[in-house]
Amino acid sequence: MTETVFDKDYLGNILYVQEYDLPAEAYELQINQNLIIIKHSDEAGKFYAHQTLAQLADDDVMYCGVIKDAPRFEWRGLMLDESRHFFGKEEVKELIDLMSRYKLNRLHWHLSDNQGWRVEIKAYPELCTVGGVGCHSDKTAPARYYTQDEIREVVKYAAERHIEIIPEIDMPGHAKAFGRAFPDLYAGKSTVNPASEKLYEVLETIMTELADLFPGRYIHIGGDEVSTEGWRQRSDIPPFMRKKKIKSYDDIQKYFETRFSKIVNKTGKIIVAWDEVLNGDMDKDKTVIHWWRGTHTETLEKSLSEGFKTIICTWRAFYLDYAQDSRCTKGHLVSKGVYNPMKKLYDYKFPEHSSLIGVQANLWTEYVVTPKRLDYMVFPRAIATAEKAWSIEENINYDDFLRRLEKEYLYLDKRGVYYYDFRNFNAHPEPLK
Repeated sequence: MTETVFDKDYLGNILYVQEYDLPAEAYELQINQNLIIIKHSDEAGKFYAHQTLAQLADDDVMYCGVIKDAPRFEWRGLMLDESRHFFGKEEVKELIDLMSRYKLNRLHWHLSDNQGWRVEIKAYPELCTVGGVGCHSDKTAPARYYTQDEIREVVKYAAERHIEIIPEIDMPGHAKAFGRAFPDLYAGKSTVNPASEKLYEVLETIMTELADLFPGRYIHIGGDEVSTEGWRQRSDIPPFMRKKKIKSYDDIQKYFETRFSKIVNKTGKIIVAWDEVLNGDMDKDKTVIHWWRGTHTETLEKSLSEGFKTIICTWRAFYLDYAQDSRCTKGHLVSKGVYNPMKKLYDYKFPEHSSLIGVQANLWTEYVVTPKRLDYMVFPRAIATAEKAWSIEENINYDDFLRRLEKEYLYLDKRGVYYYDFRNFNAHPEPLK
């Protein structure tokens, strides 16, 4: 930037120039004294130029100059779990607005788990009316879920801000809510019964409706933390294993995921799944891996070396359900002194590999009941995630980030976001629910 001051009366005086040789989502912002020129390769690049322009315009003085900008990663994500606790479309829209300001472009929407099923499926209303009852803090709470019209509304809202929504239906584990709606398809220990042919018919119907609701490229199928205990206790599982030539109980998950993946792929979608599915026979050209188990570095190496498109979301840095620091009293494993401070997230070093396509921060909501606590756990760490996902390594500097963050605190204040303020812990007292 130069020392020449831009006249803000000309903020609306913008000339757009499409430059096809710019990378996807990239832009060049030229700020002259009375004219702004935005060069872009696509509509996303134009949109991100406007986000940068809005941030510059928030300053008292705006200077002339040239900004050339492009994202480091194509996947810049945030995950919201609404199975454990449900927040509703207005809160999700607010989150989408903030994501768009910081150029995050993937909202991973966790819509089913043990605690509740949160997306309407017309063919099976009981998924919501029965499976949607309860939450993590109250198993008897009235059913809460998104109607299909609400889903379409939120998806459209996100798309207008160049955010793609990836729905997650977690299978074959984390399936108690599904099991409440379909007890005949449930195997116990949070798992579905893969020996039932009806299960796959039901899943095909669900995935067909889900694919229509979410026009993006991806559907997340979960695949994490699957117990074999329920399968071991069922009399129909051994003959099923013999018939399908499944050698071990652990291999049942492989069988299920292969069939489930084909169902999803049939809708034209690409699979996204947690890193445990790498133990199976997933198609690397149709599967994206969320690497979350930070202690399993060999799994990350396997995902990258075998050519799976991979997103880093390790719990050791990018899980936002962990408390921000030792002054906090609530959060996952806080009683054991485990925290994810923002500096830990910001200083995380990514491996250099062509199969690494992104980074994502995940908010599981066992300890998040209210929108106020949601804000507190997500911000400002989501801003740090956005910078890690967008900026090249040479531009990553935590002290400089903190300096620039001061202005964003003012913006968050203006929007009424109840963020965690590490500068003054008592400025926003920790909400305990």
